[in-house]
Amino acid sequence: MSQRKIDISQLEPQQLLEIRKSTEQEIQHFTQSLQALQTAQSKLQDCVNTIDNMESSKGEDLLVPMTASLYLPGKIAQKDRYLVDIGTGYFVEKDAQSARKVYQKKLSKLGDDAKKLKEILVQKNEILNNVTLVLRKKVMESQQQQEGQK
Repeated sequence: MSQRKIDISQLEPQQLLEIRKSTEQEIQHFTQSLQALQTAQSKLQDCVNTIDNMESSKGEDLLVPMTASLYLPGKIAQKDRYLVDIGTGYFVEKDAQSARKVYQKKLSKLGDDAKKLKEILVQKNEILNNVTLVLRKKVMESQQQQEGQK
């Protein structure tokens, strides 16, 4: 896909409005995507924290979540064995160190993706600001021309 450069100062106000609307929609989409990535990062970090907490805990009793607000008492069978979700509904049994590595790798990937999204958002915001400035200039010029004709 080749990109063409367009001199936005040569566009009509209606075209500038369309570009601004499109850019605002893109910014909204990328912002939502960034929020979803940050939520996923938070959940993965919770997994790492849970592994750390399990290793440091002394007791064998715990509460097992059945729903968001219903817990049942349970006992830990093996403290250093975890079922790790590796994607698309597949789970693999791992020890604590290996499980932590899996989650750290996913966290790193999400961090890289979030960084790229932030860069895109900066670019889109610059485009939006430039389009808005040119649009304001054109509207002011139009108003001055109308006042000059009167």
